[in-house]
Amino acid sequence: MSLTLLNAETAIGSIGRLWASAPVTIGALTLTGMEVPDVIRDGGTQQVAVHRLPGGNRIIDAVGNDPDRLELSGRFVGPTAYERALLLKQMRILGQPVQFTGAGLSLTVKIVQYSYDYQQKGIVIPYRLVLEQPSQMAVTSAITSGLSALIGSDAASSISGITGALDDVSTIASNIEGQLSTVVGQVTPIADMVGAGGVFAGIQDNLSVVNGLSGAGVNLASTPESAASLLSGLEASGSGLNTAISETGSNLEGISLTNAAGLSTLTQNAELHSTSVTSGGLVNRAYANTLTATDGTQNGPLVTAQ
Repeated sequence: MSLTLLNAETAIGSIGRLWASAPVTIGALTLTGMEVPDVIRDGGTQQVAVHRLPGGNRIIDAVGNDPDRLELSGRFVGPTAYERALLLKQMRILGQPVQFTGAGLSLTVKIVQYSYDYQQKGIVIPYRLVLEQPSQMAVTSAITSGLSALIGSDAASSISGITGALDDVSTIASNIEGQLSTVVGQVTPIADMVGAGGVFAGIQDNLSVVNGLSGAGVNLASTPESAASLLSGLEASGSGLNTAISETGSNLEGISLTNAAGLSTLTQNAELHSTSVTSGGLVNRAYANTLTATDGTQNGPLVTAQ
């Protein structure tokens, strides 16, 4: 690969946009930054049956969709480029179905063709990949894509609300021994709920997954794996919010307002309780929209605790 001025300018520009590229995953391999494929070619053919009638008339019947194989090309870069190239080679040899996510697609595919070029002593390795797609059904992509964007917006709003509330209680959480030890009836200390392993941390993690899987370009009706992950993340978030609402509610009932610590703790529990209820409404709507986009059924709201 000759280092021309154009190549140098392209490389510099790519490094500057390193974190702007959406990642692509193939099985256990995640491609980010400069390793994201330069080209992902998708397409297909609508098979038709043509019946020719006397007089030149024709009747054209649609037989079914025949998707083309996905074609990808890009490059591995860096000191682990060769090892990552071999990982894809091993996937091809095994011939097992693998999950592909990228360019608004989430599919279970098989690697039918793969090749790479060992260049620059293994620091830069261009690759070419061909993936066999599963059968596809016609879906109302505009509706499901719109619902996907709304689901992501609800998750982002919920994360923002929880983050703001946790910021407000951070001073009490860091001062737990001095303030909350004097509060009579404190069932669950705030620090236990907002710490690294607390219920709110788990809620944020699950909502972050939901937000990451949702986007305006994602058609949930044709991506069952993503939809299943969305439902799982929302269900876990709903369970956590039910716990948070219940625990903060119990705290509010048990706090004694006999000193400044009690008043301060009451205020923080009230904020966490209110935020949990608001986030619960957003999660319930996101869950309902996910089921609507995938033709699922719902027995009731996820978040019910008051």
